[in-house]
Amino acid sequence: MKPDSVGATAVPGAVAAAGRCFTTLAVAFDDFKTADLGLARQQHLAEQLTCDRQRLLLLWRAPSALIIGRKDTRLGHFSDAANRLWAEGWPVVIRRSGGGACPVSRGTLQIALARIALPQTTIDAAYIELTNIIRSVLESYGLKVEIREEPSAFCPGRYDMSVNGRKVAGLSQHWRRCNGRMTATTAATLIVENDTEEIARIVNLFYLTAGSERRCLTSAIGALQQALPIHASLIEDLCNRLAKASFERLRSNRFMMQSIRSQSPNSSASPAA
Repeated sequence: MKPDSVGATAVPGAVAAAGRCFTTLAVAFDDFKTADLGLARQQHLAEQLTCDRQRLLLLWRAPSALIIGRKDTRLGHFSDAANRLWAEGWPVVIRRSGGGACPVSRGTLQIALARIALPQTTIDAAYIELTNIIRSVLESYGLKVEIREEPSAFCPGRYDMSVNGRKVAGLSQHWRRCNGRMTATTAATLIVENDTEEIARIVNLFYLTAGSERRCLTSAIGALQQALPIHASLIEDLCNRLAKASFERLRSNRFMMQSIRSQSPNSSASPAA
């Protein structure tokens, strides 16, 4: 799928919004056959950033898999754990960014926002940009969102997002230089329709088999379907609202961004970090 288009499964309103803002932000939705294909697309997203397209938002789904950071590959019995999860129907996929084991499936929505890093861009600023987009979408459903670490959930981090005291989203981030510019890709796993007991079981099975003492609790993990049980086509609706929220947030900052560009010696080029 071309990065400057919205997938056919996205809602037409998102397509119209993309048409208005294509020079600054592009949105794509993909349904991948395997999680490693989706992760590869996400990890190469920053390579498609240009001075006219300084942000790319990728929304994707894939069959069940457990995505881990490189640190977990150094666990004493990692190979045994990977083989055990393969037998369970949860292949292990390794990501560039850090953090612990994170389950993905058809019931989760993967959200990745790649951006050119300006001189004032920080790790926290990139995290906050994506959490603000996700928070605005969840609040549009009437949900109250907390952003704080959930130590008893999978892959705990400072920007965990919780609803009703249970983690529904975890974030990670990866910085790299692409085409002469520093870029930041911030990614989130949003739990929409998953069985939270199965999520905890798979994460704990991986760490138990790999020889780690790390564990997560079912009671610390939530899913949006628990808070919105009667909402039909929830993932499709989330994609539409995420695209709309991204464009609206970008438009609200447009005058500031134009001012930054106008101060550059070459106004047609994006400032590089």
